[in-house]
Amino acid sequence: MAVRVVSSMPGDPSYPVEVLYDGWRICASNAEEALGLIVEGYQDIKPGPARMQARLALALRARSMVQTLLNAGELFDQSTDEQRHILLARQDAPPRVEVWDGVVPLVLVTSFYRPLGDRDQPRVAGPGQVWWIDPHTSGSLLRTLHQARWLDVTRMEAGSDDQGGPYRNLGSNGAAGYWWRPCAAGIGA
Repeated sequence: MAVRVVSSMPGDPSYPVEVLYDGWRICASNAEEALGLIVEGYQDIKPGPARMQARLALALRARSMVQTLLNAGELFDQSTDEQRHILLARQDAPPRVEVWDGVVPLVLVTSFYRPLGDRDQPRVAGPGQVWWIDPHTSGSLLRTLHQARWLDVTRMEAGSDDQGGPYRNLGSNGAAGYWWRPCAAGIGA
């Protein structure tokens, strides 16, 4: 049973999944239950393709918001016209990118790129970063939304969902090395 908790102590061992989202601390026994409190109606959807569609819709919504926030930073002005075109493209249409070397991270949803989709994953060069959001499973979605700073997974024990994935992401710190707003290192972060 998943619950939204406002005042319990963080790290309650009776819930192996803990997520901070939209002002709530969500405590759940697994990633599916946590998503049930994030995605309206998710708990009522039968497991299978319809739940995958719900996770994909959340991933696309998160991609749009995160990419918009990244684009609003001062580094966007250092992008080339071609990079700006990709960064500003419709958020529901996955871009075809061979190499990403832009200073602004590119946020993509794994469903459209190999091995799950029909497009090749872009290679990363120079300062380029690709931030993947992976809706393939509830656990991969929560982990990659955390890496992209869309929500905070404060705990997800190994037994609560699947581990790993075929996409090259930024690792456990996710976007930690990227400054969202202009500031000197360590000042105003």
